[in-house]
Amino acid sequence: MLLNKTTLVLFILLLPCFAQNDIEDPREAMIRHKQAYYSRAAELLKSSNIQETLNQRMFDARYYKLELQISYYINEIDGKVTVVFTSLMDNLTFIELNLENSLIVREVAGNAVSFSHNNNMLKITLDKSYNLNEEIVVEIYYYGLPSQVDGRSFQFGYMFQESPMVWTLSQPYGARIWWPCKDSPADKADSVDIIVTVPDNQIVGSNGTLVSETDNGNGTKTFHWHEQYPIATYLVSLVAGEYAHFQDYYDYGGEEPMRLDYYVYPEEKILAQTIFAEMHDYLDALSYYFGPYPFLKEKYGQARYNWGGAMEHQTLTSIGRVSIDWRYIYVHELGHQWFGDLVTCASWSDIWLNEGFASYSEALYAEWAGYGRYPPGIDAYHAYMATQEYRYEGTIHIIDTTKVSNIFNHIVYDKGSWVLHMLRGMMEDSVFFDILKSYASDKRWTYGSVRTDNFKEICEVKSGMDLDNFFNQWLYYQYFPEYRYSWKIGERENNQYKIHIQIEQVQNSIAYDMLIELVFLFSDGTHTSIVVKNYDYSQTYTILLPVQPKAMLFDPDNWILCDAEESDLEKFSSEIRILKMGPNPFPNAASNVINIEIINWIQGELYVDIVDVLGRKIMSKRVLNDHYTTQISWDGRNQNGVKVSSGIYFLHIRDKLNKMVKLGSKQKIIYFNN
Repeated sequence: MLLNKTTLVLFILLLPCFAQNDIEDPREAMIRHKQAYYSRAAELLKSSNIQETLNQRMFDARYYKLELQISYYINEIDGKVTVVFTSLMDNLTFIELNLENSLIVREVAGNAVSFSHNNNMLKITLDKSYNLNEEIVVEIYYYGLPSQVDGRSFQFGYMFQESPMVWTLSQPYGARIWWPCKDSPADKADSVDIIVTVPDNQIVGSNGTLVSETDNGNGTKTFHWHEQYPIATYLVSLVAGEYAHFQDYYDYGGEEPMRLDYYVYPEEKILAQTIFAEMHDYLDALSYYFGPYPFLKEKYGQARYNWGGAMEHQTLTSIGRVSIDWRYIYVHELGHQWFGDLVTCASWSDIWLNEGFASYSEALYAEWAGYGRYPPGIDAYHAYMATQEYRYEGTIHIIDTTKVSNIFNHIVYDKGSWVLHMLRGMMEDSVFFDILKSYASDKRWTYGSVRTDNFKEICEVKSGMDLDNFFNQWLYYQYFPEYRYSWKIGERENNQYKIHIQIEQVQNSIAYDMLIELVFLFSDGTHTSIVVKNYDYSQTYTILLPVQPKAMLFDPDNWILCDAEESDLEKFSSEIRILKMGPNPFPNAASNVINIEIINWIQGELYVDIVDVLGRKIMSKRVLNDHYTTQISWDGRNQNGVKVSSGIYFLHIRDKLNKMVKLGSKQKIIYFNN
């Protein structure tokens, strides 16, 4: 899902509630939409059991059949959902399905004898005890107005001139708001039927293939859609209204071209036909990078809805604008058909496997088609990646998924994209793109659910690299490396120049383990490149060059998400240093109190910080040093006097100008045992 993100473009909002001279930055609009949605969703989730229950782990969802009749007179749906499950245990006597309390269950049938509906959970008692691998079929009859608290999961609205419409957007926990299901991305149904009855002047768009369109002879029509590929509950969707519908066809080299299906507001049809003609190029590009489009037997399409962003509903993306400025949004959502729909994150903690990959699709399309003043090629790619740089707090791996605002933010979109960018920078392009295609086509999880370890496994097998440090530092730590580097020309040796390089990491977190490219420039216009492995807070390197260099460039192509600054590190670090830290010798292990003795030849103020592995400041002390040496102690308590947990901590020292003092890794690390 892309939350109204368009890169470096300003456009005029032409919604009825805005004057035509109101100009809004799309990124600001994105934030506004997110904040508005998250505040409403927070209220909904307070009373919703969003975690998979123990009982839900005991059965496998295989099939859903949704039959809905939409009434615009009272803004209500009347529904029947048939579900087919397989028991994953012996003696299964009941099943629990997610269903919001705003909907009223009339009855249950099939292999069900009774039910209770409390706390947004529908508990169904089965007609017997089911054993391992036995099939269970349950029918649920319900009705009501789906909750409108979250502002989007199932929305009654208007298209134009008070023409009523309905649209859905269920990510991450919204499917339960309008139909009973096991609402977890870890359990995809093998197939789904969506059968919707609406007034006969409307049409319905949904997932998969249109099986039938039936005029009921009573002023209504029924549309039957069938999704034959496995699908997660949050990707099941529909739109209904007086849409302008048109089709196109994409020739992918098969026996028959694939259908392209579009549903837009009538006044947008001509514009949409022009803009959506680019979809052929988007499909060409992403098929080249990722492999064949995953749902070739069905379709790809886009449907207009009344929300500010876009959503990758399987085979029929929902979009909030018809605009040429939304080109990269359309590419983003198409990229999700591989990463999000074909392979879906099994847990919202791993949402970067959806959003980071889709955001990276945008950069690859920039490389394919060109971007701004850059023609197609690697320069266009790098220019686009520069728009996704993210240097703020937060981990890509989401710990608390009960807060929707934690799941969808710049971290998973932009920093997630940069994880892929950095992986590409560490290996040959042929290897990297083989990884993307292999990950998307691995039979162990295609059309299923994945976790980060699955992607990491493919990366390591294809590249032959140990990537434990890489994934740990970029997914589970919330900052990025801050490099300070210097270099100087030493004595000549065997007619070659000895070059001394020093690289420091000064961030308030772990030392990052990365490969860094250094490029030396010569006066004749030539250059040479070397790659060094950097993994500690302070490292020095010595190389030999046949010609005296004039300059050194640090990561010149910007393959690493970092801050880098050339500076004279040696002079600064010689003025302040740690004399000793104890009570025990390195590795600075302490169980009660750790004593730190500092020598400060320039005297004046110092600030001593204790920082945890996530970069959070645990303790800070201001030191006035007028005797060259200063002693301080830390008893393992934070600023509030609470004893910290056992583990690794880091010592940081800042001067009165708030500049970090260079310390060696042995001086920086504290092992505290509570």
